[in-house]
This record gives sequence, structure tokens and C-alpha cells, in this order.
Amino acid sequence: MIDPITRIMVLPIWTGTVQPKLLPGGLGNHSYIVEDAGKRYVVRFGRDHPAAHVFRAWELMVTQAAHRAGFCSEIVHTGPGVFVGEFIEGKNCAPDDIRANLDVLVLLLRRFHTEMPPHISGAAHMFWPPHVVRDYARTLKAERHRHAGRFDEWMAIADEMEAAQIAMPIVFGHNDLVSRNIVDDGERFWFIDFEHAGFTTSLADLAGLASHANLDEAQTARMLETYFDAPPSEEIRRSYDAMACLMPLREALWGMMAESRIDIPHIDYVAYGDDKLDLYRSAVERFRKKYG
Repeated sequence: MIDPITRIMVLPIWTGTVQPKLLPGGLGNHSYIVEDAGKRYVVRFGRDHPAAHVFRAWELMVTQAAHRAGFCSEIVHTGPGVFVGEFIEGKNCAPDDIRANLDVLVLLLRRFHTEMPPHISGAAHMFWPPHVVRDYARTLKAERHRHAGRFDEWMAIADEMEAAQIAMPIVFGHNDLVSRNIVDDGERFWFIDFEHAGFTTSLADLAGLASHANLDEAQTARMLETYFDAPPSEEIRRSYDAMACLMPLREALWGMMAESRIDIPHIDYVAYGDDKLDLYRSAVERFRKKYG
């Protein structure tokens, strides 16, 4: 098997010899920075992970669509298991950055939800957190994961929180708004990494953003009011609080599956999954205290 550095160096788009450097931070794939002719690029490797609902052809299409819609940089080359995009000169956000720029980011997210669908092609991909939780849980049970004994709990939570959802408009969601998937170039924000993107309701992204950025109750209320242009109804707020239980659980189950599927240096998937389980339990405790 050809190593990634060699694969990058022989890509036909370079004008000269390049020296790829590993780009740290990704949880689900390997990416490298390459400088060529005074410009920097990101070379992204990845393979399909059907059990995690990750398909690279879909991710590539969404990335290209997001560029056309003005939300991410351009893809300049594609090949089997790899694509090359222009590097966004900026910094990956941290939770503090999300909290400090919350209103701007929420309005950008709302634009993403409504402006992306005309640019999407091919069969629609649905991201519905209750289904994702149930399907991930079935995989972990079949693989006899060490947490598989909690299968019945996870299935019951998926059912309970799905029942709490009200009818909402279908939008196109990013669905993986960890802070580092938002890039600040000093003038505006960009989204990156679309492997979990798909049609959903707005509450999935809002709950994911809040969970990853550790928003408190006041910040969450402001986020929802900004997104909906008014304080949300009691029904929307209950649906949101239920989704806020599902999104960290989905993340936790993804981390458990990644333990045996993804090998990225310095990523402790066991610790990642356990951390997200703690967030999930806290969210469920808040939900039960508020709604019974």
C-alpha cells in the first residue's frame, strides 16, 4: 500500500515537488497541508464507513455544493479516496470563539440550512438523530462492545426523545458542528467537514452547536431566539431539549464505533466517547427535571 505522503506527492495538480504536513485535529479522517506555487491546500483522505453512515462521494458532493453556496472553499482536485481543497487561511474555532460570536454564527447556520438545498444533487441523505442513535446502538450490540449492555437504555431514549419532537421544516444540516469545523479567517466564518451533512430539522444543528460549545442556559435561550427571530414556543423548546439529549449520545456512540474503525494518531476514542456519555447523561437529567 502506498503511504499517504507518497500519494500526495504524485498527485497531478502540483507545479513542483511538495512537502505535505499532517493537519492535526480531525477525528474521522487524515488531512494534510500542502503548499504549491505560493498557495496552500488541504488534502483529505477518507474511506466509507457505512456503519457510521459516512460515504465519501456524498461528502464530496456536499463540499462542492457548499462552495457554490458560499460556505466553504473550492475543491480543486478529486481522486479515489482523496480530494484537494483550497486551504482557508484562518483558525479553527474553539468553544470560547463560538460563545463570543454566537449571534453571527447562528445567523450563518440559518442561511446554511435554507440556502444549501438547491445546490444538493443526487439521492437525498437524511440525518435523523433518533434513527442514527438506534442504528449505531444496534451495531455496537452486534459487535459486543463493552457498553452494549446499555442497548435497551439507548433505544428507549431514542424513542422518548423522538416522541418529543414536533413537526418542523426540513432543512439541510451540517450535523457535526464541533468547534473546529468552523473556521474564522478574520473577516468571516466558514464551515468545513461535511461527512455527516444531510436533510434534518434545525434543532439537530442547534443542539449540536450548543453541546460542543458548552452553552449555558442563557446562551442557549439567546441562540434559539436569534435563530427563530423570537423566543421559541414551549413546544419548540421541549423538542430542542429532547434533541439536546440525542446529539451528545449520537456523538458518544460514534466514538465507541471509531475505537475499532479509525486510527488517527493521538486521538483517544475511548475517552471521547466517555466524555460525550457524560454530556448525554447531564442533558437527560435536565430534561427529566424540567419535563418529568
